[in-house]
Amino acid sequence: MTSRGVLPRRSGMQVRRLPVRRSSPRLRSVQVVAAVLMAACLAGILAVSVAPSFAARTLEIHGATFTSSSIIRTILAMDGTPNVFRVQTDRAADQLVRLPAVKSASVEIRLPSTVIVTLVERDPKLVWVIGGVRYVADQDGLLFGSVDSAGNPIASSVGPLTSPTEAASARVSPSPSTSSSAEIAAGSPTPSSSPSVAPKPSPTKAAAKATPTKAGAKSSPARSATPSAAASGTAPSDASLVPSLAPAPTADPAAVSGASALVLPVVFDRRVSDAGLGLGGIVDSTNLDAGYRLAGLTPIDVGSKGAALAVVVDDDHGFTVSSVPTGWVAEFGFYAPTVRRTTVVPTQVRDLRSALDRWGEAKVAWVYLVSDVSSNHSDTVILR
Repeated sequence: MTSRGVLPRRSGMQVRRLPVRRSSPRLRSVQVVAAVLMAACLAGILAVSVAPSFAARTLEIHGATFTSSSIIRTILAMDGTPNVFRVQTDRAADQLVRLPAVKSASVEIRLPSTVIVTLVERDPKLVWVIGGVRYVADQDGLLFGSVDSAGNPIASSVGPLTSPTEAASARVSPSPSTSSSAEIAAGSPTPSSSPSVAPKPSPTKAAAKATPTKAGAKSSPARSATPSAAASGTAPSDASLVPSLAPAPTADPAAVSGASALVLPVVFDRRVSDAGLGLGGIVDSTNLDAGYRLAGLTPIDVGSKGAALAVVVDDDHGFTVSSVPTGWVAEFGFYAPTVRRTTVVPTQVRDLRSALDRWGEAKVAWVYLVSDVSSNHSDTVILR
């Protein structure tokens, strides 16, 4: 029995309620401070990005021989004096390696206002002359730069190729939009230093063009009276049988070799198929190999007393080697990977040396070196 006025006690756990303190005012203060700091940082970044002291005023270029500073400045947009923090170094390096002469590139920033560009250019192996321009080719046959007739490198302002793949396979010709007329003029020999026609027999001479033959086939061009004349050691009675010798290419006497001039083998390419080649174009591997082998010969190698040798490739005779000043022409002919390989060049050089030694260099006008992959070959000598 319970007494009135006394509440019964409830069994179970008692929950004690504690007062809750709100910290909203403190959180708002932290947020305000953070916002102020962020605004200050953004203002600082904006101020740095437009500050004149961080404008890209100085451009340092290392390793550029065949690449002009103008195209580098264009890629980096240096003419607009950009802020160094806005220069996209990786993107600029990707653009630079697409220039014909550039193998690799790096772009760095040195505060407060300097951009440093370091290039590694391709290694020139051969001078390949097309028209009036002396291009330099690397070991893969890529025409990536040019030189003047004295071998001085010419810096090119040709822009990036369309894609990195085209840097190794494109066949493009220089145009006013990609190369200046001054560059072309600087790389062009004077009219007196570049003959207009390739050395070849006169049209009246009855002679078949020496072309590659299949392995094992006998190569014996039909030339009336020529073989007998060479065999007897007497000059042909018919003067029309003697080839007409065009002046051999000579260096421009006004050109002076500078400290960076290159001494490289030279091939004069007068083939119609290669007339449109320019920077970024490719010389096929077989002709590149043949040209490198022949242009590397010296007069001593063939038993000549001439001052130099000139190598020409055209559509009529293939590769020819002539003495400078012009005294004789040796027709080495055409080469193909599966027909006449370039490995026969040493045999042809040996035969040429034998011919000059046997008949006398002063008496020899034209030598047809028909050596091919077969052991059955014949060479023909036309005497003066």
